[in-house]
Amino acid sequence: MTLPRANTSEAVAAHVLELLFAGELRSGQRLDLDEIASRLGVSRVPVREGLIQLERDGLVERAHYKRAFVAEFDDATVREAFELYGMLSALTNRRVAAHRDPTVLSDLRKLDERLADCDDPGEFESLAREFRRVVNVAGARNHLRALLRTFSGLVPAAARFSIDDALPAERAALHAEYAAIRAGDPDAAGAAALAHLRLTADNAVAALRRRGVFPPSELDDAEWTDAAAVLKGTTP
Repeated sequence: MTLPRANTSEAVAAHVLELLFAGELRSGQRLDLDEIASRLGVSRVPVREGLIQLERDGLVERAHYKRAFVAEFDDATVREAFELYGMLSALTNRRVAAHRDPTVLSDLRKLDERLADCDDPGEFESLAREFRRVVNVAGARNHLRALLRTFSGLVPAAARFSIDDALPAERAALHAEYAAIRAGDPDAAGAAALAHLRLTADNAVAALRRRGVFPPSELDDAEWTDAAAVLKGTTP
């Protein structure tokens, strides 16, 4: 297998994430850099760089320059990543809602309209990312943008499960964010972002449980309570 992406370090990170999501890698398992490099047809440099990206996500631990291990990977790992990203997204949402820039609102309105009619998961994912990009660019300065860029591995990869399995709920969640921003309500906009990311985390965890990566839990239904309460009645 030779990686087709121009940025091979990101492709390496994506490959390791796929192995985690497939249950082929488990907590505590050693990651052999040479084996990964050989399998993907790349040098060890992008492998190291890819693992550094995953280390920022808390998914990899490096005990030595040449040794790396899968860190603890469970439902709490996924939820914490989405919770942190949700807190940062809540901050940008609040700022955009407070400022109410006409150009930004127009861009978000157009995206909201396209999302309302989109049933293709791939296209929806692209539109959803553009929605978040518009908000983050408008609501974040350099330091916050840099922090947001660190969430480039686990969060977007796991979010695909939610788009594939619960696209209508994702659509409603994004519309709730847009409605609160459009109304100029910073508190509601921040709460909608946090509720959305928690809902996405719930869907990702549920998908990983169905795959047997995480053990089953009787709490799955209860985990939807907070997010569902915030999103109730916000369909486009």
